[in-house]
Amino acid sequence: MIHNFYLQMLKSLRYMRFSLLGIILDKGSKTGRKFLVDLMLSLDPGTSMTKMVYRVLEKMSSKPELLCMEPELVKISRDSLSLYESGQINRPNPENEAWIEYNGEYYAVGFLAQKYFEARINFLELKYENAIPKTLAAVGAIAIREGLKSNLDLSLGLLLPYGEWEDRERLEMGLTKALSSFSFRGQQFCVNLISFQCLPEGGGLVLTRSKKLGTDFNKVNIAVVMLGFRDISAVIFERGISTGKTEGLGLAWMLERIKSRTSGQNLHDLLKAVHLSGSALKPRYFNTLARSKNAEFKAEEVAQIVEVAELSRKEYWNKVSIWLSMNIPVDIQQVIIGGGTSEYLVAELKNLFTYTEISWAAELEEDVRLAFNLPIKKDALCLRFTDVYGLFRYQNATSAISNHRAS
Repeated sequence: MIHNFYLQMLKSLRYMRFSLLGIILDKGSKTGRKFLVDLMLSLDPGTSMTKMVYRVLEKMSSKPELLCMEPELVKISRDSLSLYESGQINRPNPENEAWIEYNGEYYAVGFLAQKYFEARINFLELKYENAIPKTLAAVGAIAIREGLKSNLDLSLGLLLPYGEWEDRERLEMGLTKALSSFSFRGQQFCVNLISFQCLPEGGGLVLTRSKKLGTDFNKVNIAVVMLGFRDISAVIFERGISTGKTEGLGLAWMLERIKSRTSGQNLHDLLKAVHLSGSALKPRYFNTLARSKNAEFKAEEVAQIVEVAELSRKEYWNKVSIWLSMNIPVDIQQVIIGGGTSEYLVAELKNLFTYTEISWAAELEEDVRLAFNLPIKKDALCLRFTDVYGLFRYQNATSAISNHRAS
């Protein structure tokens, strides 16, 4: 499907007059007040991590903050929740003990869902549906962390897979209703969704890259390739007009392959071992996966897991490379590559795209590191936050201009 949404968005960057700004100013004028939300939040409800960048705007000197939560989400009963609370000795940080209630239903989110309620990721669930309880949990956790009031105005930016982006209007209606009345850890909140900006995954990178290229962005053919945990996607820009596709070929495809060929493994532990090992699979990082207590058997088990992992990796890249070759035209003049899985496939991606220029995460990794003072060892985290940080910077820029115009 072809969209001119991005074309309109990119043109607006020249004057910073995108529709988000119009929405903000319109709503500000209707309420008879200058535009100033209490909280600005950009959120990526990923299946490996829920990534957030936020800023408390009522504190004029506040800087953006980075926050992440585990991706798990599970619906629970009031009785199960009461049993959990009766056994707690102290109160964990809100992002680690996130539970919400809205529309008469209870959900555990993030670390609480993963550890206590033993929730597991369901790759068949739609991200846009799960985005509602995840957003409520994020807003509640941030409000408690920052000492915000229960009634607040919110500017929200959200990233969705390209294949689910068509549902953004339905999502906005659901979010508006849910935010207006929900509770977080028993505290009631009434949040007014002042502005809502939903982009396909990679949108934050596109905004950043287009700003650097200026009007040249609409003169060249550009591809945006996002490689995530659940999905991969490709959005092609030809003279600014976008077309895109999504496929369930994220890193989880490879991990599921390993899991089905070994005994007693789970995706969480496999992901950790693969991440630590890197592209060249090293046996020492797989030692913790072996279940045998006998030293000889354990060594054999580790060797088997590594062998299976190496084969699965080859099969995985074969699938990904075929899909990319089918969906990325050969006349592309530049490809923007992002997503956490891209770091795992750097060498292969370089070889695949030798015919064009590559922009790695729109060169945003160092910006993320500096903005949040992250150490070098957090390279992977910097990469995973580039997209949502790019979206946040755009939100922040339009907010600054709207406040200036309203004053």
